[in-house]
Amino acid sequence: MSASRGQKVKRTKPIQTQVDRAVDALGEESWIIAESHFLKALTASRGRDDWEGMIEIVEGLRQSRRGIRSQSLVRGSVRLCNEGSTETMAISTGRYLVEPPLVGADARRLIQSGRDNQVAIAVVCREPLTRAGLVPIVAIAPGTTIRVQIEAPSNERKPTTAWFKGAMESLGEAALESIDPTKSVDRRIDAFLGTIDAIPDHEELYVALSEACREAHEQDE
Repeated sequence: MSASRGQKVKRTKPIQTQVDRAVDALGEESWIIAESHFLKALTASRGRDDWEGMIEIVEGLRQSRRGIRSQSLVRGSVRLCNEGSTETMAISTGRYLVEPPLVGADARRLIQSGRDNQVAIAVVCREPLTRAGLVPIVAIAPGTTIRVQIEAPSNERKPTTAWFKGAMESLGEAALESIDPTKSVDRRIDAFLGTIDAIPDHEELYVALSEACREAHEQDE
């Protein structure tokens, strides 16, 4: 992170403690632990409208999730997940494609299960083919749903890692396009916070969120 440990910004002591712990975890490449502390700091900072402080935290969160993603994308083929409970299934580092009859809520629970068990995973959720032969990809969070249609994998039983990464990229691009630029900056920030909750693996969302926080901070000066 560009900011130093204990940087003086408009933070309460508990928020700064979370940031310090997150920065320490980053240094140890404990990505999931760092993510957890940054998320707590981000939520608390948003509650205080501390736009300047959020910029540093968003960058730290981006780095944390980049580390998780890097770990999850280096091993094995795409694993299909289409039965049982994603909360209790055995998981290991890698890529998971959640597909019918499971739905977006199951994919979200799988992501959380990975975090709870300190296992780096990347998750994409697909819905049934459309009449046009396209695959809807969906991600959800409380108050946020992002959906985009993409080409189906050439072998639906064995989707390639390239197709999986392309699905992640398309979903992130759809999330960026979903943000209404005419809304007030604080509402855009909240919309971006919803998208990074639903889609943790798209770098440009964090860049756009940081830019919105910087705009909000400049307006307050």
